[in-house]
Amino acid sequence: MEHAVAASASLPLSRYAVIATPDLDEARDEVARIFCPHRLHLGHGSSRFDARHHVAPLGDISLNYVQYGAEVEIDPGCLGDFYLLQIPLRGNARIEWAGRSFTSDAHRASLASPSQPLRMRWGDDTPHLIVKIGKAVVQRHWESLCGEAAGARPLEFEPEIALDEGAGASVKHLVEFLAQELSCGRTPLTTPFLAQAESGLIHTLLGQLPHNQSARLGAERGDVSPRALRRAREYIEAHLPDALTVDEIASASGLCVRSLQVAFRQHAGQTPMAYLRERRLLAVHERLSEPGADTTVTSVALQFGFAHLGRFAQDYARRFGESPHRTLQRQR
Repeated sequence: MEHAVAASASLPLSRYAVIATPDLDEARDEVARIFCPHRLHLGHGSSRFDARHHVAPLGDISLNYVQYGAEVEIDPGCLGDFYLLQIPLRGNARIEWAGRSFTSDAHRASLASPSQPLRMRWGDDTPHLIVKIGKAVVQRHWESLCGEAAGARPLEFEPEIALDEGAGASVKHLVEFLAQELSCGRTPLTTPFLAQAESGLIHTLLGQLPHNQSARLGAERGDVSPRALRRAREYIEAHLPDALTVDEIASASGLCVRSLQVAFRQHAGQTPMAYLRERRLLAVHERLSEPGADTTVTSVALQFGFAHLGRFAQDYARRFGESPHRTLQRQR
């Protein structure tokens, strides 16, 4: 077992390995602890069974790497209390959900909702990145997004997601970015950045991917009062260093997330989070332009909520035409 886990060091999320085994029963039991009870069978003529499961818990979601090596049939039935976003890294998987059947591969993910039974056949050598998303957190984000409860019908997503364009590409890039950050250890599980990433992922799923309640988001809300928009901007200015989410900004302004997004698009030509990023960049630029004796780029960037320093440096250079280090050097 120890040798198998060590050999997985180059795989995604290897820091968070929980199992590496050639035993099918052990794999089924251990994977069930993270997801749910399920049936697991080897496919016909399968290659060597080599199960690995790495899991990084991120609050109300978890990011997982799962492989079986061999072709396997997986039958969890209804998921119950969570949604399952599955992105094959290579190979292909046959997905059956709610009477529909399709092939998932590196260009097409699957998103299973908990209310209908799920069955899968993963082909040989078809490892996945999987995001487990609690049903309760999806419902909370829905209420925040549109200002009303989901209603009696369970919220069900279209199960197929094209990954090469549009919202599907955004989802894929965010999941891969999180996996990369966590795999290399640059981003601890406790960082506020991960809370923002969780919020961003769920809002992308709800706001941009099709589901059975998408029509309730289709109508533009009426014009938002200038006072509400001003409250949102004032809240952002007062909390630039904090790990703000769009839900918190909406709550402070007295709006639902959807109305807040429409208001910023109509009156500022950008999203609330883009506005927040712009104000933070301006605050950093101002601080670096009038530095103290012990001012450093890293300390100022972290002070204003930029947890990912590489991305911060790129955004800063795009906005001001020079690196943050150059801004600081010119004042000394």
